[in-house]
Amino acid sequence: MKFNFLGITKAFGIVAFDSFIGAFSAYGAVTWRYDFLNLPVPDHSATHASFATAFSVIVIWMLLRVYRSVWRFTAVPDIRQLFTASFLATSLGVILLFYFDDRAHDYPRFAALITLVLFFVLSTISRLLVMIIKTGDINGFLLASNPHNTDAFLIGTGNSLQNYIRDNVRNKTGLHYNILGLIELEGDYQGRSIRGYPVVGNIEDLGKIYTRYKKHINHRPVLFLLDINRPQVEELLKVAAEIGAPISRADRSRGLKLSPLEASDLIGRSVSDMNIDLVRRQINGRRVLITGAGGSIGSELTRQISRLNPSEVILIDNSEYNLYQINRSLINIYGDKINWNLQLVDVCDEKTMEIVFERLKPDVVFHAAAFKHVPMGESNPIEMLKNNVIGTKNVVKLALKYKISSLTFISTDKAVEPCNIMGASKRIGEMMVRAAAKETKISVCSVRFGNVLDSAGSVLPLFEEQISRGGPVTVTHKDVERYFMTAEEASRLVLQATALNENQSINDSSIYILEMGSPVNILRLAKQLIRLRGLVPERDIQIKYTGLRSGEKLTETLINPEESLETTYVKGIKRLTEEMYSPDDMRESVRELIYALRQHDAVKIRLALFRLLPEFEPNGSLS
Repeated sequence: MKFNFLGITKAFGIVAFDSFIGAFSAYGAVTWRYDFLNLPVPDHSATHASFATAFSVIVIWMLLRVYRSVWRFTAVPDIRQLFTASFLATSLGVILLFYFDDRAHDYPRFAALITLVLFFVLSTISRLLVMIIKTGDINGFLLASNPHNTDAFLIGTGNSLQNYIRDNVRNKTGLHYNILGLIELEGDYQGRSIRGYPVVGNIEDLGKIYTRYKKHINHRPVLFLLDINRPQVEELLKVAAEIGAPISRADRSRGLKLSPLEASDLIGRSVSDMNIDLVRRQINGRRVLITGAGGSIGSELTRQISRLNPSEVILIDNSEYNLYQINRSLINIYGDKINWNLQLVDVCDEKTMEIVFERLKPDVVFHAAAFKHVPMGESNPIEMLKNNVIGTKNVVKLALKYKISSLTFISTDKAVEPCNIMGASKRIGEMMVRAAAKETKISVCSVRFGNVLDSAGSVLPLFEEQISRGGPVTVTHKDVERYFMTAEEASRLVLQATALNENQSINDSSIYILEMGSPVNILRLAKQLIRLRGLVPERDIQIKYTGLRSGEKLTETLINPEESLETTYVKGIKRLTEEMYSPDDMRESVRELIYALRQHDAVKIRLALFRLLPEFEPNGSLS
C-alpha cells in the first residue's frame, strides 16, 4: 500500500480541529455552569478541563479512527461513530481530571453532560456544513441498507462511490449490496471512509483484502464496478479470476439497475457514440418503416428511432411473438407518446408488402429482416436464400416504386468474400441496393458490420448458458476471431449512415462501415466471460474445442481487396466505394436465382450464384 502524505495531512487536520472543538466545549461548559450558579470560576478549572478533553479527543480519535471519515460524504454511520467517540472522549476527560486535578474537585458534575452535547452538536454541524458546501446535497445523509443483500466491494473514484451510495438512499429498496468496503482508484481517500464505509485499499491490494473479508469457502462477495478504465479492467479480471470473485457493474443507461460488466470491456474498445442532431433531422416528423422489427437489430433500431420524434413507426415482422415483445417494450418505455403500426408480414410476400407501402406510405425504410444463423443456413440453403434475396428484392422494388426518401439495407462482414449461404445472400443484397441507385433519385445505402455481441444467436448468450450449467464452454477453434459490436452500437451506425447518405449525390450508393478496432479472439472472449462470473477458465469451467462448422472461417474481414475506404465527417464511420452494378444485369441474374430457388433446383441455384458471385463456392447441402 503506497504512502499517502495528503491523506495523513488531512487526518492530522481533522484530529486537530476536533480536539480544538472539544477543548472549546469543555471550557464553555465549565464557565457556563459556574455562571449559571452565580459563582466565580475557580482558577484554571476551565483550562484544565479543556486540556484534558483535547487530549482525550486525540486519543479516542486515533483509537476509533474517527479521522477516516470524509466530511463531504458524511452519513448516519459517521454521525453514530462520532457520538460514540464524543461520549468516550468526554468520559476519558473526566477520568483524567479525577486522577490528575485534585480528584476533579472544581469540575462541576453537570459540565460533563454539557461538554458532550456541545461537542457532539458542533462536530456534527461542522461536518454537515462541509457536506452541503462541497456537494450541495444532504439527501444522502440518511443511509439505507438491506442486510439480506449480497456482500460486495464497491470499486470506483471517490465521487462515483459517494454518488452511488447517496443515490441508493433515495431508492426505497435501499442499497443493492451489503457493502464490505470501498476500493478507491485514485488513492485520495486511502485509509479513510466515505459515507460511513471504509476505503479498504486499491486494486493492487484486492487479493489480500478479499481473503481477509471472506467468511468461508463458499462466501464470494461481488466486486461491483462504478467507473473504471480498460487497463484497470484487464488487471481486475486477472485478480478476480485468481481469487474467484464475481464482477458486476452499474448500468448508467438504466439508472440504478445493475448489469454484468459492460460489453465494451469484452470487445476491447469503447462503444461508439451517436451524432444525435444529424440523425434527428433525418427522422423527425417522418414515417419510418422497419422490417425485422422484432429482431436484435430491428428492435434496437425501433427503440432509438422512437426517441427522435417520427410521425409514425411501422414495424414489420413475420413472427407474432417478436412483434408482441417489441410492442410491450415500447409501451413500457414510451406509453402512448409514439404512433406505432404493427404489421405481421413476411417480406417475401410481395403482394402484402405492396399493400403496406401503398396504404402506409413510409418515408424512410430500414431493411433488417433476414435469416442470419450461418450453420442453419448451410443446412437450409434454399430457405435462407429465398428469405434473404427475395425479401430484399421486394423491399428494394417497392422503395423505388413508391419513391420513398431513403432506403438502408442491413448487411454483414460475412458478405465480404463469402464462404457461406448467409454471407452470399447478404452480398447479393448489397449489389441489388447499389444497382438500384442508378435508376432512382432516392437515397439508398448499405451498412456493414460484424457480429452483434448481445443478439439472440450470438456466442455470448450461449457461453452464459454453458457457464451457468457448469460448463464446458464450446469454442470452435482456438484461433477463431470475429468483429463485435453491441446492438445499440450497430443501430447507431445504421442511423448515422442513413443520415450521411442523404447528403451525398443522387444516383450514388455507398456501403458504410464502423471502425471496429481489432477482431476479438473468441477463446479470449470465453475466458473473459468465465472470469466475470468469478470463475477460473480450465479449472472451474472447462473449454471444449468443437472444430469449425460448415460455412465458417477463422477470421472475418470488413472489405474486399478491390474495395477502398474513405473517411466521412462522422467520427468512427467510413464509406466504402466500389463499382456500380447495371440494374438490367442485376435484375436478370436475380430473376434467374429466384426462379431456381422456387423450383428447388440445386444445379440452377449454383449456376445462378456463380453468375452473381464468381468467387463464391457453396458448401453444405448445395455443394
